[in-house]
Amino acid sequence: MRICLSLDPSRPLRWHLWLAEALAEVPGNDISCAFATGCRPLPLIFRLLLELERLVYGLRVNGATDPVEAALRSLPPPSADQVDVVIDLSGAEPLPSGRRVLTPLFNGVPGEIGVMAALANDQDPLVDLHDTARPSQPWMARPARVNREVFAASLDSVLSCAVALILKALREETGSAASGVSGPRTAVPSLGALPALARATRTVTSKAIRFLDILARGGRRWGIGWRFDESASLLDKGDAAFRVLTGDTDSYLADPFPFRHQGQDFIFVEQYLYSKKRGCIAVVTANRNGTAGAPQIVLEEPHHLSYPFVFEQDGQIWMIPESGAAKNISLYRAVEFPYRWTREACLIEGIEGYDTTPLCHEGGFWFFVSPRLWRSTSWDVLSLYRAESLTGSWTPHAANPVLLDATLSRPAGAVIRHGGRTLRPVQDCARGYGGAVTFCRIDALGESEFAQTPVGRIRSGAFGCHTYNRRSGLEVIDLFGHIGGLREVTTSYRLLVSDPPVSGPHGQHLSWPVSRPV
Repeated sequence: MRICLSLDPSRPLRWHLWLAEALAEVPGNDISCAFATGCRPLPLIFRLLLELERLVYGLRVNGATDPVEAALRSLPPPSADQVDVVIDLSGAEPLPSGRRVLTPLFNGVPGEIGVMAALANDQDPLVDLHDTARPSQPWMARPARVNREVFAASLDSVLSCAVALILKALREETGSAASGVSGPRTAVPSLGALPALARATRTVTSKAIRFLDILARGGRRWGIGWRFDESASLLDKGDAAFRVLTGDTDSYLADPFPFRHQGQDFIFVEQYLYSKKRGCIAVVTANRNGTAGAPQIVLEEPHHLSYPFVFEQDGQIWMIPESGAAKNISLYRAVEFPYRWTREACLIEGIEGYDTTPLCHEGGFWFFVSPRLWRSTSWDVLSLYRAESLTGSWTPHAANPVLLDATLSRPAGAVIRHGGRTLRPVQDCARGYGGAVTFCRIDALGESEFAQTPVGRIRSGAFGCHTYNRRSGLEVIDLFGHIGGLREVTTSYRLLVSDPPVSGPHGQHLSWPVSRPV
């Protein structure tokens, strides 16, 4: 396929190079580059803001909007005849002649200025990719924002998501319905230079204060909530009180997974150690009299670990922790449960995947996982993988990434059965990481299909939440906020749509490791 990138000569940027390199990796693609005659450079005010943030926060280089003129100008110009696809990244006319044209808009505005305007105005970012092959239905994505108060990080995330959306549209050029997310177009924002500078300055100052607060260990942090109830889950009751457990002054706890073994209940958690700047896996003993033991570390690696998905299969107890920093998905086996584990196998190599959630479905195994692409967050991307056996060869889903949506992508715990439905807890990161947990009914799951419908939502008052699990009557969540001294929190579950229970054999083919909250 002959693909031409149309660029503004005043802003050949790194995210354009990410796109060109990814396209060139596809066999049969021939990538060229054409530069528009006019120039619309990025406003100096935003360049100054990016440099200021880099100094204040020590941000690494190689950001999405760094200039990389030499690398892009080394690409050949398009041939004289018509190319197959033109990707309009300049927003200028005339374009090179192409049979198909893709034009990304950011909150209704072409080019990076659309992202910048939306972020400066504190709008949720939206990418819609206009495609002449399907003029009435743009491809759409809702990227996550890494931090609503760090401009550069959010900019990297949105533009990384735009690259993934363009690649997805080219792969599915026949125009399937799996277009990320659907929704209304966002109005074009208005933005003045002086108000933008004033807002950006206030934002940087505010973030610096909060950063110092976190260093002093007096700010917001993570903890876990837990409760025993054999008869009814939070999803049945609607409201429930959870006991709160936090780490000590040198750590925090998050990502709880319960497990019952030989009459004793355990909660496996991420314990993040401030001294080592990484997480490890710890276990807490939970007693039905309402007491809990201190966290005890059971698995530590040179890289960050979290999200300890523990399950039983073939007479063994296994764990798949999140190990995105190592760029693999690894399987661990309990040697002496729960305190000694050994790394049994690497299931997938070369993927920076987060919060891997396995599921057995129709005789095969599936992984729900959120990969990090380029400088994206991993909060807004969902990919699926399938294998015939747990340690078999894992094959990516034909439509990967199956979702590009900060509200409905990243896993938030084990898939559960409730009221005859199969529900997938997901993280809602639209307004920031760990905002809330939404439950999505899985409507379709196959080698070339995936569909889900949001049906319910967990909230914990002013606290954030991004994990929910239940096993053997032990129900757990995590919490984010000012939780110092907090002993108990009331959490609510509310339906989003009318979704009556399903009777009969529907969904009974779903088995390990689905949790059953009732």
